[in-house]
Amino acid sequence: MLFIGFIHVVWEATISKSDFCSRAQLLTGVECAKKTRRLEDALMAINQTTRFLRPPSEYQKVVDLCENAQNCFTKITCEDGHDFVADVMDNFPACEFYKFYTTEFSQCAERLLSQTSNITCLDTLFNAKQTIRFNRCKQWLDIQPCIYDAIYEECNFDGNSTDLVTRYSETARDFYRSMYCEPKPERINTIDIEYEIIGLVGQS
Repeated sequence: MLFIGFIHVVWEATISKSDFCSRAQLLTGVECAKKTRRLEDALMAINQTTRFLRPPSEYQKVVDLCENAQNCFTKITCEDGHDFVADVMDNFPACEFYKFYTTEFSQCAERLLSQTSNITCLDTLFNAKQTIRFNRCKQWLDIQPCIYDAIYEECNFDGNSTDLVTRYSETARDFYRSMYCEPKPERINTIDIEYEIIGLVGQS
């Protein structure tokens, strides 16, 4: 992959100029790049679909690969490696969303999946045969107010649906960025509660 090759080049350049990073740290960076490539391949595989999201269980492999890469990069402790690590992981914003989606949001996701025949925006979100007729960024933004309402109404399991909407909005911006969209803060009103959504602006 070109991106992984770029990681190798940048990492070697970082180390070569560094007075703080050892040869051992360089080798660690190379090993982390390999883990990152496996993560990139997995993300590309699950993104080859017309729907936005699948059932939570289908993302567990990706979540595991995200954690493997993140754990590897924590071993790069030299001073000049900090910014490099942050920049690399910033290229995989979907990791945080999928972690949330497969853990604290999984029960809600399963509930929403059961309602796709009743709520149009959920059909758009989950249906494998849904035709993406518009720019993906715009369509994602268009369905968000309805998704927020659905979470609030359908996922109040322990009286925590408001918290779920908030956490969803915080991590959904990462999913939005993973589609190469550009978030921009905007506020909407939904069910009389005002939330700051991910950047609700379509990609130009």
